[in-house]
Amino acid sequence: MRSILYSTSRCALAMAAAACAALGAVNAYAQAYPAKPVRILIGQPPGGVQDTLLRGLTQELGKVWGQPVVMENRVGGTGAVAAVAAARAAPDGYTIFFSTSTNMNTAQFLQKNLPYHPEKDFIPVVGMGQTKSIMVAGNHVPANTVKELVALAKAKPGALNYGSFGVGSAAHLDAAAFSKVAGFTAVHVPYKSGPAVMTALLAGEVDFGLTGLTAAIPLVNAGKIKGLAYTGEQRAAAIPQVPTLAEAGYGGFDSGGMFALYVPTGTPQAVMDKIANDVTAIRSTQTFREKVLIANGMEDFPLQGAALIARLQQSRQDFATRIKGLDIVMN
Repeated sequence: MRSILYSTSRCALAMAAAACAALGAVNAYAQAYPAKPVRILIGQPPGGVQDTLLRGLTQELGKVWGQPVVMENRVGGTGAVAAVAAARAAPDGYTIFFSTSTNMNTAQFLQKNLPYHPEKDFIPVVGMGQTKSIMVAGNHVPANTVKELVALAKAKPGALNYGSFGVGSAAHLDAAAFSKVAGFTAVHVPYKSGPAVMTALLAGEVDFGLTGLTAAIPLVNAGKIKGLAYTGEQRAAAIPQVPTLAEAGYGGFDSGGMFALYVPTGTPQAVMDKIANDVTAIRSTQTFREKVLIANGMEDFPLQGAALIARLQQSRQDFATRIKGLDIVMN
């Protein structure tokens, strides 16, 4: 009996020692992180609001970490190309995925053969920013308010078209959902980016759109396109002359996007905490808020850990409900 107890005790001590050693190795790894360049993948092209936000972050993270933080634009499949590359990367913190609501909250409901699983393949780490949308129209459109646009669309069913930055993108879903709420039909014309939609509006190729503020702000302020309504609860500081959608008579319609950083499942918790804490410190500075967020029509998105996961799950449910009535399928 004494021999058995002694053997059991030795086994327990050995297991405890192994656990402590493993924990020590993880902590040492986290303390050393990052010990080499870090890459952050993004599924959008240069020039849009997401690119602007991530570019501002990588510059500051490089200073804090003392290592190059490389931003890689992996465009294709409405973000799926970047998502797949990130999901297949080693879960060590050296590959991070910057994602929009589209990739994590809507793609699984729109694509029958999505090549990655938003919830199983990734862990949300920290929020970066969020946007509301602006409804804009080309100057060639004889409507200066939302109500006038709706009346025009109803008078000529299917005659108007709207632009978005891709099938299944937030701009596509928002415009399609608003059209349904307002009771009219319009033709969807997809482009590769937000700036491309602005170019199409300027050229008269599309009539209206619900898109992010970054590319629209200078054009609206210069009078080159019309700003009909902003979907935030209050008017945007960058375009105070544009009324909210609620002021235009369509309260309760929510739209926009949430941007966050994700890592492949299996990434050590200590590494995720390091990323979240350092990103939060950068995002919270007055300089970053003013020059990156506010200047580009974005709002703060100060969530991480369990709070971020809960917010994304709620958004996923909301999108699932909205998509059911739109008959949008990507493949």
